[in-house]
Order: sequence, then structure tokens, then C-alpha cells
Amino acid sequence: MKKAASIVLTVLFFLAFFAGTGVLLHVSKAERHGISCRELEVSVPGPHQFVSEDEARGWIDNFYGIYVGQRLEDVNIASIEKMLETKAPVRKAEVWITDDGVLHALVLQRDPVLRFEYKGNGYYTDRESNIFPLSGDYVADVPVISCDPKLGFDPEWLSQTIGLVRKISGSNVWSKRIEGYAVDSNGDFILLGESLRIIYGDFKESARKFAAMERYYSEIAPLRADQPYHTVNVKYKGQIICRKDL
Repeated sequence: MKKAASIVLTVLFFLAFFAGTGVLLHVSKAERHGISCRELEVSVPGPHQFVSEDEARGWIDNFYGIYVGQRLEDVNIASIEKMLETKAPVRKAEVWITDDGVLHALVLQRDPVLRFEYKGNGYYTDRESNIFPLSGDYVADVPVISCDPKLGFDPEWLSQTIGLVRKISGSNVWSKRIEGYAVDSNGDFILLGESLRIIYGDFKESARKFAAMERYYSEIAPLRADQPYHTVNVKYKGQIICRKDL
């Protein structure tokens, strides 16, 4: 009997609890219904500076129009998020509105791994091969590749390029030997050392090409200290073609 009474009391307690919660939520919703959006706060955390807070604010103003004065539940935050994420330098956007009437926008920028440049123009790419433009006076500290964008590089090529550059940058030996990168008019990938141009070619047979480059640095270059070569071609199997001209 006591056990049955205990069960009844427990059930009544939870019914009362959920009923009370429902009333509170209803009151909160009713109070929120009367609140209007009063301002916008934009946050664009670093470390990069592709997008400024003022620029992101301008995107929202131009896209959405008037949001100040709108009731909180009428502000279409999903559409603002979607718009922000169409911007090339933006990796992700989060938009929410708080009960004090503040519309918040958090803009997360892409993280570049390479910069492509050609005659003063260029673009960045991130690790997922997303391309986005250079930005004003801000220059990210990433490896630079000199090439004509008209050559047309697809995502697979970009991915292979990123892989090769990361391999070189992550090596204590090769990061000291290779100072830059380029792509010539034939589409051959070029490694740039101090007064040295290495024609790497495509991204096939990486192990063979690195072995050939190591042989050049350890065996051939020391013999030409007084008259060094300026171009080394390792793209062909079984050959290391060295020239004095760049």
C-alpha cells in the first residue's frame, strides 16, 4: 500500500514539474514575443584578417536590410548564416539572437595553406582546395607559388600541390633547400632554391624524384662549386639533366 502511494506521489510530482516547466516556457515565449532586435554584434576571430567586422556587417546589412526593430522570432537567422557562408573567405558562420535583443554573428575564416600569385594578382587555397581571393593589405604567411591561373588547375592538382609543399615544408633538409615554387607554361611544377631551378614535372614518382634531387645535392653540386648549375631537371626517369642557364 505504501509502495503504491509512493508511486502515485512520484507521478504527481513529475506531472506538476512538467506542467510548471510548460508554464514557464509559455511565459518566456510570451515575453520574448514582445522583444525587438536592437543591434548587431559581429565577431571575426583571428589569426587571419581576410574579413573585417565592418565588412561582415556590411554583407549582412546589404543582404538582409532592416533587422533592427524586428521581433526576435521574425529575424531569419538561417538565411543570414547561409549568405555569410557563400563568401569565399568564410569557412563557417554562426548567427543567433539573445533575449536582450542583440543579433550575434560569428564569422570563421578559412585557413590558407598556399598563395598563388601572377603579375600582382592571385588567390589562396585552404587544405580542402577551396579557393579564395587575396585581401587588401593583409598577406598570410604561407608558401607562394608563381603561376598563370589561366593554366586551369583542378581540385586534384591543388590537392597534390598541397601534399608536395607540405612534404617539403615539414622536412628539416628540404625546407632549407627549397625557397619557393612556380609552374611554367608547360604545366611543369618547379622547385626554387637559391640560384637553382628544379624542374619537378608532374606529381608522379615522388620517391624517384626526391632521390634524384638528393643525388644532385650530395654528389653533383659539390663537384660544381666554382661553376654551379642553375637548372636541374628530374622529371624524366633515369636522368638528371643539369644546365648552367636558368
